[in-house]
Amino acid sequence: MHNFNSYLAQGIGGLPSSLISIILIIVSVLMLTIALERGYILFRLNAPLNHEEARAFLKLIREKKFDDAKIFCANKTHPAFRTLVRILENRTNTSDILSLAKEEILIEQNSLERFTSFLGTTTTLAPMLGLLGTVTGMIKAFSAFAQASSHSGQLTIGIHEALITTTLGLMIAIPALVFFNFYVRRTNLLMDECEHLVEQTLKEIQ
Repeated sequence: MHNFNSYLAQGIGGLPSSLISIILIIVSVLMLTIALERGYILFRLNAPLNHEEARAFLKLIREKKFDDAKIFCANKTHPAFRTLVRILENRTNTSDILSLAKEEILIEQNSLERFTSFLGTTTTLAPMLGLLGTVTGMIKAFSAFAQASSHSGQLTIGIHEALITTTLGLMIAIPALVFFNFYVRRTNLLMDECEHLVEQTLKEIQ
């Protein structure tokens, strides 16, 4: 067992010092790219529901002006209007409009939640990679310490690696957690508004 542990320590010691740091940098670039893309989608292309517009739309539905209602929804940025256009376009092709509405809402929800799970994964993955870098760095440091003063430079490198990877992991995880929670709350708000308006519309159609 001692020989196995020695071989394992030598194998870990042979890993490039910057390997985990490079992985963390790649994760950080992906995280930032997704965070910016999701921010643009959720805040620029999906505005909160305008209640005046919602009332105007429902008035058209009550008057059975379905074609005018579809035209009214054009260029609207709230997901509810995109969902309702598809429901109005396909309502004559199905006998179960409620199931159709559920399917269309799910499509819109999946679109809004796209890639958001990566941010949630990053909040766990980045600290774990940082911890891995800490462990490998300390293994290198102690291996160098055990091999006398001639390896003092390696000792310093091991400790440096441990500290750097831990710091990088936290620097990535903390903003990823903030973005994730912020975007999840925004998505939930948009979808709650969407479901409420769709529900009101179905009551008027049925």
